[in-house]
Amino acid sequence: MLFALVDCANFYASCERVFDPSLARKPVVILSNNDGCIIARSDEAKALGVPMGAPYFQWKTRLERWGVVVYSSNYALYADMSRRVMETLETFTPDVEPYSIDEAFLAFPGFPAHPDDALRLRLDAFAEEIYRRVLRWTGVPTRVALAPTKTLAKVGCEHAKRLVRAGRTPAFCLAGRPDLDRILAATPVGDVWGVGWRLRPFLERNGVRTSLDLRDSDDAWVRRHLRVTGLRMVHELRGTSCLPMERLPQPRHTLVRSRSFGQAVTDPDWLREAVASHVERAGEKLRAERLAAGALTVFVTTKGHGPGPHLHAAHGVPLIPATNRTPSLLRAARDAFERCYRAASADGRPYRYKKAGVICAELAPARPAQGHLFVPDEPGMDALLEAVDRLNARMGTRAVFFARAGTTQPWQMQCDRRSAPFTTSWRGLPTARAD
Repeated sequence: MLFALVDCANFYASCERVFDPSLARKPVVILSNNDGCIIARSDEAKALGVPMGAPYFQWKTRLERWGVVVYSSNYALYADMSRRVMETLETFTPDVEPYSIDEAFLAFPGFPAHPDDALRLRLDAFAEEIYRRVLRWTGVPTRVALAPTKTLAKVGCEHAKRLVRAGRTPAFCLAGRPDLDRILAATPVGDVWGVGWRLRPFLERNGVRTSLDLRDSDDAWVRRHLRVTGLRMVHELRGTSCLPMERLPQPRHTLVRSRSFGQAVTDPDWLREAVASHVERAGEKLRAERLAAGALTVFVTTKGHGPGPHLHAAHGVPLIPATNRTPSLLRAARDAFERCYRAASADGRPYRYKKAGVICAELAPARPAQGHLFVPDEPGMDALLEAVDRLNARMGTRAVFFARAGTTQPWQMQCDRRSAPFTTSWRGLPTARAD
């Protein structure tokens, strides 16, 4: 069997370029919530030396001077483009394991793990077809590597970055390559899947500097210092598959909905509205995943920055019975909020809240559900919420919403540079003009 790793190149920036072709070959950066830090960069921005995670206000002048195009994060667009990429990959095999928003593993049980030269050339062409189809159907460039193990596929995608710089298509089969040792020797050990920044210094101090060094390490030494996980990593580099496909997503145990505010909030009505809005989105997410929450916690915080006083407060309430119905969640959140909210400190100065959110815990499948003797059911509520979710999915987020979640939402994040919701709302449809 062979694995393929498909890694979208500079995914956030690539999504923006799909709907604005003028951005091609221009440096692009994407900002975090409230336009705080740089969280994504195009290759051109990286070449200018723009660092990941840099505070935007510190780099704003330089970015303007260099002609860098700056966008606020548009997570709804990125999530929808990710869905389109994954659906495209499913046209090659139903065995697709999304690893992150911009990466996925594919399994091909019918392909031999050690192909001969003739078959490897055909597999190179197959990897290039995956690359071309995703680019043609979604507009998102990728890197594609076929290998006998997941870890080697990751190494292959690192090598594919060098192919891009050489002007070649970043798609190939790593299995059966006569120059595999050269590729491993050119891959720093810190780039091996599972090593990370914590383990890399230890390995380098012990002379393990490349993927080839790690592959050829003594098993007993690896087992003693890196435990079973490290030994599994080494065997993966040697071509023995130890990490199977995870065909079912791991069930989540908690769900968090929160956002930092665009400005400090002292008005309790604004805070209630923010909490209700997060509850509304949490309920929608629970229903989409067919889960119900057994407990709900509301938290508010000043985040400890700027002038005081400062406060972090939270209060949790049980949900009996467990539910994903928005009205029930809103009632529980209202009670929890009143218990954790404080208007002013002991000296009378108001708290300037910077963030609020909700945590749904004790998640379990919504069906079958255990009823409650003393809590009457609400007939028709599930059908109503299903209709609301369907309308929002079709017409865009908050096409229909609960009054308690508010309409003005002055507490929303700063996102002055956000692009239009091109694929998730009718309002974002591109406009064609004939001058």
